[in-house]
Amino acid sequence: MNSRPALSIVLRLLLALAVPVALIMGAARLLLSEQFLRLEYRRPGFPIDTYGFSLDDRLEYGSYAISYLFNGESIDYLAALRLPGDQCRNVAAGASNCSLFSARELKHMEDVKTLATVAFAGAMLCAGLAAASIMFSAVSANLRAEVWLGIRRGAQATLLSIGCLAILAIAAWDNSFAAFHNLFFAAGSWRFPFSDSLIRLYPEQLFVDAAMIIAALASLGAVLILVALPRLEARWNV
Repeated sequence: MNSRPALSIVLRLLLALAVPVALIMGAARLLLSEQFLRLEYRRPGFPIDTYGFSLDDRLEYGSYAISYLFNGESIDYLAALRLPGDQCRNVAAGASNCSLFSARELKHMEDVKTLATVAFAGAMLCAGLAAASIMFSAVSANLRAEVWLGIRRGAQATLLSIGCLAILAIAAWDNSFAAFHNLFFAAGSWRFPFSDSLIRLYPEQLFVDAAMIIAALASLGAVLILVALPRLEARWNV
């Protein structure tokens, strides 16, 4: 049995899957930053915190959970954060301070960090696969053709996936949002009262905005790939 056609098919399929993951997770990583939070908190129309966090409070406290996802620290990093007594809720009167995040919020952030670590490790693996495939495709014109085809299919799959997800989100955002969380987190573990810090710092509107920007950035990346591929193919004499 000739293994070369089988290898070509596998390579093509792997790249077709790797490209969407790399593009979408790459866009997501850009938004998991203090800079994005600052833009969101300051943009006109972004919901204020009716429980008392000012813009300065959000700017101060909002970056901690983002840092936690990537800094290699344990959950103690977030557990040690405190609010001044005048901002504490559901604590004894006159308390000098209280925890920024509740025990349930801390457990959820542990789950989020685990998911983010796996997801971004997978994205880096996909990006590395695509880069390695391009480098090693120099050994064979047939292999190069499969690499370019796999990348093209991946870019097309990115646009198709984002289009389908956009339609689904527009038609039923609440159900889509809940389905996503129920897929990756234990039922009920990600729902919090509006008075909890996670909701006050990261209201649902932030996730709506982030989803739209991630979709736009990943789509732009896919379009650039489709535009650049013919020139790359011509340069490599495929």
